[in-house]
Amino acid sequence: MDVDKIVIRQATSYDIVFLSEILVAAAAASGINIPIDDLPDYPDAYQYVEGYYEGSDVGIVAETISGEPVGAAWVRMLLTDDHAVGHSTPELTMGVVPEYRRKGVGELLMKELYRATWGKNIPKISLGVHKENTSAIMLYRKQGWIEDGTFKEYIMMSRKTNV
Repeated sequence: MDVDKIVIRQATSYDIVFLSEILVAAAAASGINIPIDDLPDYPDAYQYVEGYYEGSDVGIVAETISGEPVGAAWVRMLLTDDHAVGHSTPELTMGVVPEYRRKGVGELLMKELYRATWGKNIPKISLGVHKENTSAIMLYRKQGWIEDGTFKEYIMMSRKTNV
């Protein structure tokens, strides 16, 4: 798979099913198995997609040239911020479908998301990554994310969007 054949577009409210699938897959990577139909029963997870797209939400979708979604990244101000470490900053959710991982799609998504957030005057974003998700942690560090602390089994990180 050549990332030159991946198209990036803005996420819309019509993408909520795909964003939910990405969210459920990200939760599974952290050892939390949520049946997609039961997602509303998990408010801590559901807040990442509930009501998407609202005014402050910024998101993108990666697709093949035939229109098949293969990844997504979005930031939103969460309904609660008690999970974060010392700051209230829009939080990132991202993921790539398994057959497109480790092919540059994640890096492409992140690069485009930084542009989109900076363009919306969002100077800083945050994320929580499971401490055992070493490939994601390496990607984030490579892209300039810094560790802010921990929350349960997650490493909380942040990054300025204009660097």
